[in-house]
Amino acid sequence: MDQGSNRGGSQRQCLFFESLIADLEEFAEHEFKLNIPGKDGLSQREHLEQVERQTGKRPKELDGPEFPELLSHIWSAFTILNSTRSVGFSGPNPISFGDIKAWMELTETPLTALEVEAIIKLDKVYMRAVND
Repeated sequence: MDQGSNRGGSQRQCLFFESLIADLEEFAEHEFKLNIPGKDGLSQREHLEQVERQTGKRPKELDGPEFPELLSHIWSAFTILNSTRSVGFSGPNPISFGDIKAWMELTETPLTALEVEAIIKLDKVYMRAVND
């Protein structure tokens, strides 16, 4: 196999992965927005689920983008890191590369640079959602 065809295959894999990451970001944004507590302490998800229980009809707002199953390991890593993030005076702090490195070492979970980058992207989506 010549180098040119190898680069093309690798580039296609990278584009496919980036497409899946974009899908995961869309899924995450929808989830985060549904779960942010309102002034009454209840999330939009809780309100919509209450409507569903009362009417027997599922509100379309509950149905968001499809979860990209191939990236479930990244979502799992993010949710664990998210649950252990530090909080400052102005709310949650971003997940740092140090946080990710420590988690990887403690759990003996290897992640590629692209997977770490995906976690950082998810965190940016999260931080936007909670700060809006």
